[in-house]
Amino acid sequence: MATALKDAVFISIPETAICAKLRSNHSNVGNNIWPECKPHEAFDSDSIPVPVPVLNGGSAARPTTTNSQPSKKMKNLIAPDELNYLLDSFRQFVAGNREISPSGQRVCQKALCFIVNQDRHHEYEEFSGIRRAEYEELERFIDETCYFGLKPRLTYFNDDTLIIEMPSAVHEAPLVALHTALTCFLQGIPFDRQAINANAGGAKVITYGLAETAFSQHYDALAKKLQDAIIENPSLSLAIAIVIFENQPYRSSNSDSDTARSLLREPSKRAAEDFVSVAGHHPGLNIPVIVENHVWCSISSVWFKVWVRGDDPIDIFSNDSTLVADGFLYPQDTMTPALAMLEKGVNAIREKLVWLCKEIDDNVDVDALRDPTIVFRVRKEDIVAQIAGAMHETAYRRYSAWYDKALKVAKGDQSM
Repeated sequence: MATALKDAVFISIPETAICAKLRSNHSNVGNNIWPECKPHEAFDSDSIPVPVPVLNGGSAARPTTTNSQPSKKMKNLIAPDELNYLLDSFRQFVAGNREISPSGQRVCQKALCFIVNQDRHHEYEEFSGIRRAEYEELERFIDETCYFGLKPRLTYFNDDTLIIEMPSAVHEAPLVALHTALTCFLQGIPFDRQAINANAGGAKVITYGLAETAFSQHYDALAKKLQDAIIENPSLSLAIAIVIFENQPYRSSNSDSDTARSLLREPSKRAAEDFVSVAGHHPGLNIPVIVENHVWCSISSVWFKVWVRGDDPIDIFSNDSTLVADGFLYPQDTMTPALAMLEKGVNAIREKLVWLCKEIDDNVDVDALRDPTIVFRVRKEDIVAQIAGAMHETAYRRYSAWYDKALKVAKGDQSM
């Protein structure tokens, strides 16, 4: 889960962090930094300011909650195994709304079926033919329904397309290492943290960088989300795409397989530590998580692509080797160009921070802000370790969802 950019690192500065002197400055640079237009609908406006880059739960997607007022949750609306009741509830929820067409309602119901299917074989799905009003009602229904424990990430595009991404440990893992490296880098820069407030509050936020991860998802959809975000945020200095693929699409164990019979003979569902320990090895990208002869998670490749801004806004279709680079982290290591471009982008963000500090204080020590000993370092080994550990977590989530469903079916068969 572009699973999206719960999955994105944002580097942002709140508009309210800038002193009155800067607000009175009408330079071209300042005008470029604060675009007049509001954030694009497919871009998360809930980012946070420098110096704290964060792992955000909805990067390129619109926030799941659109109403700023707290909504009253519908208590005990549905039981987990009552899909028909869920769909009926949605029909009642939109009843009388003339903006909801029959075809749009059917698309929304297909989306709900995907979301509540805990034993799903993939974490991403794209739905076409849903208008904005229909999407907003679906979003509101999800927000007001207590059944949805793990909220999906919804991204809506103006061509009547909705992308739904479900939470995934593998999807989030690469950003953890990036988050740590960015945090250490920015914390080392001695800028005035009182003048540049790290609390965005309700202010407009200026976003300088973003990252997006896709897990077993086509790059085209990821590129579309990045492109839309960049169009509405042309001052972005850095964009990162990370694409992770499995060796083969995940499939849960068949009910009549030896794996199913063996696991269902056990008196209860295994705890996470017991399930993982059966794999008999430490996590590794080259080692699939296999339990009872079934592959619960395996990784075939991890690919990075990094863009930095030149004189013009980032162009994700550019082949300019001075502004874009890519490389594989796995199975082979060709990450050197991508890591160099990532460092270039982070340094561009530092230069924007330097400019901001100079606007606030003419006497700021620019040399200290540009201290060459303060460098951005991200270890490939840390990224690998995060993804490998997430493979085990994802494998257990899949087993747990499969077990709950398979046990219910088995009990139903016994009662007949």
